[in-house]
Amino acid sequence: MSKKTNNHPIVSLATRELEVYHMLAKGMKTSEIANALSLKANTISTIKKVIFKKLEITSIFELYKLSENIKN
Repeated sequence: MSKKTNNHPIVSLATRELEVYHMLAKGMKTSEIANALSLKANTISTIKKVIFKKLEITSIFELYKLSENIKN
């Protein structure tokens, strides 16, 4: 997988999904993200599922790993 973000599936994320992605990558919990964005935890959980599907990942660990690869 290329380290260039223009070839990366992260570009397929919508604005809100990208915002939640960055918060998850910082280690924030679903409830913390919900409070920060004034949304319900269920909404954040749904967004998280969409992110995982679009990025073809299955765990938060994979999200952390992916975010580290993008930084490098």
